[in-house]
Amino acid sequence: MRVTSIAAAAVMLAFAAPAAAAKPDTNPAPVLNVVATADQKFEPAVIVMHVGKPQTLRLTSSGGVHGIASSDLGIPATMIVPDKPVSVVVTPKKAGTYKLPCTIVCGANHAAMQLTVEVKP
Repeated sequence: MRVTSIAAAAVMLAFAAPAAAAKPDTNPAPVLNVVATADQKFEPAVIVMHVGKPQTLRLTSSGGVHGIASSDLGIPATMIVPDKPVSVVVTPKKAGTYKLPCTIVCGANHAAMQLTVEVKP
């Protein structure tokens, strides 16, 4: 009976160990809120990220349809519309300053609308 109890305990530990290792990530990527405004600006206009550290960009629009994309930062073509926030997880791979223009013609100041992403080491 004692051998059976030890064997049962060993089996339980064998199954419990992988379950403990597979815990969900309790430290989600920090969120950076960026608003695309009706007067064709990103607010804030400059955000700071760090190489190798995932962050979630939470993009919203206060008016009009806008867009953003960056192959350098791994941001897919993303449409930003009022009342429908969209989130993109970004993990920069290289330090530098990245200029991300609005990708959807959105008004008279569209050509000047850009988000600057400063990626620090």
